[in-house]
Amino acid sequence: MHKLYIGNETYISLLQAKKFVTVLRENSDLEYITLDAEKVKASDLVDLLSSPSLFNSSRLIFLKRVYRNKEKESIVNFLLEYLPSNRTDRIVIWEDQKVSAVTRYVKFFKSNNQLEEYTKFNKRSFLTWAKDSIKQMDINIDSNAINLLSTYSNYDSQRFENNLKKLKLIGKDSITEEDIREFSPDTLEEDIWKLLDEINSESGKPLLILENLLRNSTDPHYIIAMILRNIRLLTMTKYLIEKNTQYTEMPSILKIPPFTLRPLVNASHKYTTERVNKIYEKLSSLDYEIKVGRIEPKLGLTLLCTIL
Repeated sequence: MHKLYIGNETYISLLQAKKFVTVLRENSDLEYITLDAEKVKASDLVDLLSSPSLFNSSRLIFLKRVYRNKEKESIVNFLLEYLPSNRTDRIVIWEDQKVSAVTRYVKFFKSNNQLEEYTKFNKRSFLTWAKDSIKQMDINIDSNAINLLSTYSNYDSQRFENNLKKLKLIGKDSITEEDIREFSPDTLEEDIWKLLDEINSESGKPLLILENLLRNSTDPHYIIAMILRNIRLLTMTKYLIEKNTQYTEMPSILKIPPFTLRPLVNASHKYTTERVNKIYEKLSSLDYEIKVGRIEPKLGLTLLCTIL
């Protein structure tokens, strides 16, 4: 059986694809080949799939990011012809994105019950997944602590699991909210992005989020620095996308962890270049006015939220 793994929850889809590959390898004697299909020529990939095994055995071929390849149309067309006639190899494909359901690519795998799609979690579905992950890792955490850890992880599945692994190393029978605050400090990323989204929305209410940040004793200078950082990342991401930069190269260029790229790419689509420039100019001006002592930081942030 062949499989296609897609969806916006790329970390989860990759985990599931790897689990499926592991099960196949454990239960059968297959020659294993893994390939980043984004970086290969279509002709080379076709040759690989068409050529018989060097060991005259069946193969398990794990392809990643076929849909990122510049020659994806040629590759997909070949796959749709090749897969129905292939009776010996197992082909597992993982895409680090959602692919439209109307494409022949997705329709083929769906019609054969070979499609695994993982849609973006909302907060409720994330918490359901989080509780299941905690159970599998045999960690005891109460509901309030799970909610706190989810918030501190910005509802990012990879970050959440990394935080779980750190908490497990504590060696305690039960993890408390105090443990989470100590070992998984909140980065404020979620609230900063919410603030930016509200500023960007015509009907948004950024003052409510700003008030909450200030109520929690967050340094106004830090808020400004974080907003400036995120706007800078948005600007750079939009530029890289326009230049057709490969997604695998972006984290090193932006100097960010790979698992934070997808949310950043998604956020970049919400902002026009003109809007990004306007926010950046206003923030830079505010930063200067604060540094020369012409305006108090809290007042400056409040005015910024009302005039943008």
